[in-house]
Amino acid sequence: MIDHNQGQSIPSQARIPNRDERHDTVLNESPAPSTAPRPQPLARFYMTSDLRAATGLTRSHLDFYLRENIIVPTARTESGYLLFDETELATLRQVIAWRQEGIGIRDIRDRLARTGSGAAEGAPRPND
Repeated sequence: MIDHNQGQSIPSQARIPNRDERHDTVLNESPAPSTAPRPQPLARFYMTSDLRAATGLTRSHLDFYLRENIIVPTARTESGYLLFDETELATLRQVIAWRQEGIGIRDIRDRLARTGSGAAEGAPRPND
C-alpha cells in the first residue's frame, strides 16, 4: 500500500470549519477602504402628480403656478410629462407659505426673480 502522506500525520485536533463558521468569517471581515470616488446619487425628479401629492395643491392651482411662471419645469420626458427637481419642490412649498401669509402672486414672482406669465408683456393683467 502506498503512503500518500509520506510519513506526515494530520493532527487529530485539526478540523475543517463548518459552513456557518466560513460564512461568519466572510461577513466579519471589513472591506478594504476604497480610494475610488463614490458615485453621486441620482437626482430625484417629480411629476406634477407627485408635486400635488407632496403639497396638497389641486391640479388647477398647480396649473396656475405653471402658467404664471412661479414654478418652472426642470425637464420634460419624451412623452411630454413635466418633471421637477427638489429645488422646484422647495420653491413650491415656499410659495404656498407666502400665499398663506397673504402675499400676492406678483410679489412672489418678484421675490423669485422670475419673469411674467406666458401672456404678452404689457397686456393688462387681472389683479392678484
